Amino acid sequence: MKKYLIFIGSLILLLAAYQIGTGFWLTFTYEPGSGTQSIAENMPFVNSLVVLVSASAAFLLSQKVGRRTA
Repeated sequence: MKKYLIFIGSLILLLAAYQIGTGFWLTFTYEPGSGTQSIAENMPFVNSLVVLVSASAAFLLSQKVGRRTA
């Protein structure tokens, strides 16, 4: 159960960091009147890739922390 909680906590933190980072980046690079259609078309793929990488990192973190404490 402890590994599961570490995994879920790590996943939530990694995804929150991604969302905050993306928000900052989009805010700082916003230019009024510019088209953002091409960026929006690729977002489902990018989001899926980020979730996959975040889940992998959270899994590895939970395995490493779980092994050290057990």
